[in-house]
Amino acid sequence: MKKCIYAILCFFIASGCGIKTQLDELTLALTVGLDEGKDGKLLVYSISPVFNKESKNIYEVIRTVGMTPRDGRSKANAFASGKIVGGKAQNIIVSKTFAKKHDMFSYLDVFYRDPKNSTTANFIVFDGPLKDLMYVRLEDKPRLSVAIRDVILTAHVSKQTTKINMLDFRRLSLDRAQTPFAPILKVHKGDLVAGGIALFNRQRKYVGSLSQKESPYFAILKKNVKPATSLTFQTKELTKQKEYVSISVEHGDFSYKPSFRNGVFHFDVRMKLGVIVTESTTYIDMKKEKKKVEKWLAKEIQKQLESIVKKMQKYEVDPVGFGLYARAYEYKPFQKQKSWPKAFAKAKIDIHPTVEIISYGVLQ
Repeated sequence: MKKCIYAILCFFIASGCGIKTQLDELTLALTVGLDEGKDGKLLVYSISPVFNKESKNIYEVIRTVGMTPRDGRSKANAFASGKIVGGKAQNIIVSKTFAKKHDMFSYLDVFYRDPKNSTTANFIVFDGPLKDLMYVRLEDKPRLSVAIRDVILTAHVSKQTTKINMLDFRRLSLDRAQTPFAPILKVHKGDLVAGGIALFNRQRKYVGSLSQKESPYFAILKKNVKPATSLTFQTKELTKQKEYVSISVEHGDFSYKPSFRNGVFHFDVRMKLGVIVTESTTYIDMKKEKKKVEKWLAKEIQKQLESIVKKMQKYEVDPVGFGLYARAYEYKPFQKQKSWPKAFAKAKIDIHPTVEIISYGVLQ
């Protein structure tokens, strides 16, 4: 029996050795980009690391013109130093101009349909022609694909943008109760900058964006305050002077209560935010004026949250997921809506935040 098991193991080991592929014989497409050329043709970019010791470059960029992403990749094999493999992709990037014109599902289909492709890759919108990103030279950063991934992750943690992978983008696109979104990346003065959130409608087309300043408030609406969310306010209304106070939102309790009255959805949104004062350029006595400062902070946060909601209603998009609450608690009227984004655009949303200062910093 032992001899039989030994023989089987030897067979599998020998078989594995027979079909092995050398790493330098492959081209690992870690980043794939889609853009539109001047003639309307599809431009397909790929960024792959170079493992050849004799090469001066640590990665190569291949650009092809194709009818579809799969067609473009097939043509890229004529230029690549090895067979292109897409299963290790870390980033799928589309230009903002391209995303405005096309239903993303038509061009992302191959990434979902072919099981050899990765669905955990980051989905990113680039603000500008994609060639500006693909041929940027970053002297103080690692390989471009890794740098893109790290910049998006860092900005996501600090709430300057968001983060979404290909699988989640598809899930949101198919959910009647919400609409998809994606982080925005740009190149500024030769460096990568992540900030802002791209908004997509039900047809998976880019329709607008939230700015980098609005991104932390989007995170609050999504109940995503951890790790701590940093906010800065001008104190002119409080002190009559142009000074500033910065806070860190440490935790929050949220309540979203939907109702359906007179043919319109209503949402009563209440949140209790525990904050730490992290900076103050004003000499106001925070402890003595605690209630006044808390009320002022709540009012400022309310203004920003209401502004974001109005912008989303203007674009007829619901990336926050108000529709999830409508479906859960007002199922019958929700099911009767032909289009949730249009119903959301008409909804009445009342936001009532309260703020509790739990610490003034080590100086006090």
